[in-house]
Amino acid sequence: MTVVRKILGDRSEKRFNLEIPGEERYLVQVREFVDKVCAELNVASTATNAMKLAIDEASTNIIKHSYRSKKGSIKVTVVASGSNRLTISLTDNGESFDLQKVRVPDLRRYVATGRKGGLGLFLMNRLMDDVNYNVTPSGNVLTMRKDLLGKRKRPPLAWKRPIWHKSLRFKFSLYASAILFAIVASAFFYFVVRQDRTITIEVIARSKAISAGIARQSTELLLSKEPLSVEQTLLNETIVRTLKENPQIAGIMVVDREGNIWASDKPAQVFASYEAILSESQAQDKGYRAKLISLSTPIAVQAPGSAAAELGRVYLDIRRDALNQYMARARGALLGTALLVLALGNVAVWFVVSRFVKPLQKLSDGVRAIGEGMLDRKLDEGGPDEIDEIARTFNEITARFKKAQQNLVEQERLQKEMQVAQEIQQSLLPREVPTAEGFEIGTLYRAAKEVGGDYYDFVWVDDDTLGVVVADVSGKGVAGSLVMTMIRTALRMEARGNRSAKDVVARMNSFVTDDMKKGMFVTIFYMVLDSRHRVISFASAGHNPMILYRGDSGETYFLNPKGFPVGIDLGDRSLFEKSIGSESIKLKQADMLIIYTDGITEAMNKDGELFGEERFLRVIKKYGQLPPQEFARTLDEEVAGFTGGEAQNDDITLVAIKERAVVDDILYDVRKKLIDLVEVEGMSVNEACEIMKVSPSSYYKYKKRMHELGEEGLRDKIPRSLEKLGRVSLEVEQKILMVAKTFPSYGPKRISRELSKAEFGSLDVSPGKIYLCLKKLDLGTKDQRKKSALEGTRKIMNLDMEDNTGYPTAVGLEPEEVHSSTQPTAVGEEESK
Repeated sequence: MTVVRKILGDRSEKRFNLEIPGEERYLVQVREFVDKVCAELNVASTATNAMKLAIDEASTNIIKHSYRSKKGSIKVTVVASGSNRLTISLTDNGESFDLQKVRVPDLRRYVATGRKGGLGLFLMNRLMDDVNYNVTPSGNVLTMRKDLLGKRKRPPLAWKRPIWHKSLRFKFSLYASAILFAIVASAFFYFVVRQDRTITIEVIARSKAISAGIARQSTELLLSKEPLSVEQTLLNETIVRTLKENPQIAGIMVVDREGNIWASDKPAQVFASYEAILSESQAQDKGYRAKLISLSTPIAVQAPGSAAAELGRVYLDIRRDALNQYMARARGALLGTALLVLALGNVAVWFVVSRFVKPLQKLSDGVRAIGEGMLDRKLDEGGPDEIDEIARTFNEITARFKKAQQNLVEQERLQKEMQVAQEIQQSLLPREVPTAEGFEIGTLYRAAKEVGGDYYDFVWVDDDTLGVVVADVSGKGVAGSLVMTMIRTALRMEARGNRSAKDVVARMNSFVTDDMKKGMFVTIFYMVLDSRHRVISFASAGHNPMILYRGDSGETYFLNPKGFPVGIDLGDRSLFEKSIGSESIKLKQADMLIIYTDGITEAMNKDGELFGEERFLRVIKKYGQLPPQEFARTLDEEVAGFTGGEAQNDDITLVAIKERAVVDDILYDVRKKLIDLVEVEGMSVNEACEIMKVSPSSYYKYKKRMHELGEEGLRDKIPRSLEKLGRVSLEVEQKILMVAKTFPSYGPKRISRELSKAEFGSLDVSPGKIYLCLKKLDLGTKDQRKKSALEGTRKIMNLDMEDNTGYPTAVGLEPEEVHSSTQPTAVGEEESK
């Protein structure tokens, strides 16, 4: 980043420059560049976030459209003019476009005229105060301006008649109130000036009197000049006591004719040079003198009997902020009096107006309001009979007109809004599913009759890492779609180069929360697929749990890190980042991960029955061996068959990811190639590690293991196919619940022995995992298990294809109580519990 400073007349200008290749992977440098510029200029976080979103959207459009057929670079220039305006210019040498054809109309015009331009320009216009595009000999230049002070100006409301022309009563009241305000304001400012002058004079006079007293007491000390004498000690104590009693005084020093300090409220300054102390204070704080008010002439310490013999001086400084506080308190009292007078005067004005003018204008105001479209307005019927009759007639006409127009207007408005929302929503969804090495990805999206807020997307973090997101916005229509637009832009910007799922979601929340409508929120599940190291990390912001289907055993798991939904005002900005959790998982071959929205589980048939989680899990177990896209298609058919064509109120969205590679072989090949690059091809360790994208410590680790165990040392000690999760599957969880409900007094050890019986398939489950499972279900103690068995509040889902346990299969369990699984952190429970 280069910085250029210019002086233009009486104002300065700062110019910041950055140039990047026109490729998406370099956009993270633009974001860091804007962060540094805004930090140097002390720009507020809200304006910083708005500029980052706008610049990221503009840069993405340049890369996708201007450079779609050739390569080039993007030059970003930020010019800071004064302290309240930033101008951002993006210059490219790619294909240009005609701005006149890319209008940014309001949303209704957007639907009526068709899609002539993307939402990117619309978003930039919303975030910035001015956007212009020019084709110049040096390239295409997109210029955006951001005003840092005040809010963006909005066009004035189009009143049919100015408000001051609406009634004589209003005009009279307005003019009278304005005159009264002018009189009170003038009097207030006059008395404020006088009062401030009086307070200043009083404080300075009192300070001079205090200085004179200190000067009289200093005479003997400056005559004798005996260090550490009784006079000096008493004088220092007097100065300290004076400062305590007079908080407006910043400091008092007694200085002899040679400029040495003999008394002060700070012991360290005694015997030091007054000029040295003053210079030191100014060096430590450049605004030191500006914070103080010194007496115009220091008080002289005179020798007794001679007016001309000056022994030294007393320097006294008054705290400017203390003086301002005295003035502020006095102004507050004066302001209260002024406001009281103004309020009483306005009450008197309105009383006079209401008493003498209101009866003449009441009917006229009501008729005019109805004529201007205020159909909810009813004319008062409290005047003479003739006026009452006219008022009743107008009220009847208005009611009939409103009833006739209401359905038509509302229907038209909703139709246009839904069209806009559908256009926006469809434009956000990815056009194709990316290919990640070793993974197979399938998607399902089916829009409901009403436009919901479902959204899914893929973003490349780097060459080997893919980010996958599924989100659900609480609001519907245009508002929900615009929130999705912000979420998409913020996610794509934050995800590039950042492998931390938790950090990406936290940063995205800080971007969009301020701009979201109050009451709206977004649940998000974000996953990072590392195709090189075969590790998947994920975080959830209040979203449905992700489902893991184990291909070798057919078992299912709910994976759901903790976290609040995005956009909820938690009071403390840092609370969201502190509360959100993240987890990671290593998949085996044929394992499948499923991220979904509640449109699937809440799909409803004509009888009002929900598709539900249990039925969803059955479909996963039945068709989990299929390829992801075929599984998604089959699930869609199952949901459609269940609902029987009934219109749904929520979108259905699903992303399924299956591990197709033999992970142990992939990791072996990477490690073997790393060793060969160094030992066979002669590369340095750092070069080989950079090519293979691993740390040098990994090289030395596997080199040592290879020398000890041969090439088998390059494989994991525990093969991926033998690794187990630190939690029980939903199927085992249900069987644990059956035993706990039937035998509430059983602890984890006895439940473990019960599960090892043949009717449960001879399950080998450790007491530690059983304890964690019971604790998660709020069944960790014997009393909790007994209470749950008596109340019958938990439902045992039949997740197996055939139930052969002979235990009860329904005792009423709420799904969310079962599925809020977290990573285990402790094991063990006393059997006595």
